[in-house]
Amino acid sequence: MNKSHQGFTLIELMVSLVLGLIIVGAAFQMLISGQRSLAFQESIQGLQDNANIGINYVADDIKLANLNLRFSEIKPSQVSGLVVKSANYLNGATTSTTVSGTGSASDFVSTTSDVLVIQYKPDPSKEYDCEGNTISANDVVVQRYFVRRDDNGVTHDYVLACDAGKYKEGVALSSLDGKGQIIMKGVDLFKVRIGVKDKDNNLSYKTLGEFADEPNTSKAVSLQIGILARSLDSISANSEEKLSYEIFSKPYSITKPNTVKTKYVWIPVERTIALRNGLGEEL
Repeated sequence: MNKSHQGFTLIELMVSLVLGLIIVGAAFQMLISGQRSLAFQESIQGLQDNANIGINYVADDIKLANLNLRFSEIKPSQVSGLVVKSANYLNGATTSTTVSGTGSASDFVSTTSDVLVIQYKPDPSKEYDCEGNTISANDVVVQRYFVRRDDNGVTHDYVLACDAGKYKEGVALSSLDGKGQIIMKGVDLFKVRIGVKDKDNNLSYKTLGEFADEPNTSKAVSLQIGILARSLDSISANSEEKLSYEIFSKPYSITKPNTVKTKYVWIPVERTIALRNGLGEEL
């Protein structure tokens, strides 16, 4: 037989087949890796969008605190837009126990979240509270931000909610039902810090409880809010899962329940808001 018409030997065919399988396997692995990376990036993008929109909404509402109230300065023991004591309410709602403080923990973070309560008298352009209820310029609007379990979600899902009520001077606070409207889903931690100036004009950041214990010569000039948000969708089982984060330079650990085998992504988000008092008027 003419050599020019000879076919491949068995060894050559086997070598070609092995090389082909290696190339196909590498291409398949790159495809799987690309799909995992895309899913991870989409999860991060959705989480960032959700966190930024939610915290910006809360920040915009907090800017209303102290609007049209009796005193321009926010102090621990007088009528003000930051409610840490019953003394912060106008006459008629002073028996209310709805004040800022400590709330519940989520199933992923054992540290308890904060509860933030603000109040304001709206101007004509503000027609609705955070729950979508109609309000008028004669109302004092009270809004309470807190973390609770998501009744519409699956087990271990938590949300940042806002519960709104209102009152008039001499009339008791009403409409706070404890459930509130969901502001942001996938929130496992909500923390608040208050920028406080003392009588010597020194600025420091306090917890809600620390501010409540301050002398009435101290005044709140800014407020920091921080959230630890969790992705609504799980990520690949082969992805690395970070379980420690910082909010206001304080570390918080995530402990997953034993029944949760899927992996998630968390991101911490912080905002600093100037309050309506001395410092706020200068900005």
